[in-house]
Amino acid sequence: MKKFLSLFLALPMLAFVASCDDDDSKVPDVSVSIEYSGGTLTDGVLTVVEGDTLKIEGLKVTPAPGTGEAVLGVTTYFLDNIPFLTTSIAPFAVDIDTEGMKEGTHYLRVNTQIFQVNKSIGWGIFQYKLNIVASPDDQPGDTGGGTDTPEQTITDSVD
Repeated sequence: MKKFLSLFLALPMLAFVASCDDDDSKVPDVSVSIEYSGGTLTDGVLTVVEGDTLKIEGLKVTPAPGTGEAVLGVTTYFLDNIPFLTTSIAPFAVDIDTEGMKEGTHYLRVNTQIFQVNKSIGWGIFQYKLNIVASPDDQPGDTGGGTDTPEQTITDSVD
């Protein structure tokens, strides 16, 4: 009984010690970029010809200068607010087949976990307007693809 009582009295001390360090109370200070091909990006709008495949070749996290290393974790892709792929395997690539997609505006959202040294676990959340067009003539620019760092929210939860 004495052992149980000692353990019971020690638990509040352990909780106090565990809660003293607030180094991990800050969200990551990073930016997330996306590498893509199969579409064009103009003014934050991805445009893809219906029937072509938009390839997200990878996501990359870049720590802010003077901050610790960072990596990405579980990543979920949403199309029109419906999750269609969750992966934890770098480079977090996905092929989006637009065959049969309705022409017009859709939304591609990405939620990705971010782990950074001396920071709490964070979430990077960003979204693209995805415009599906009928022919290459309706697509601005060339389809060579590229890298983009979208406007994003880094937060401590996905809610």
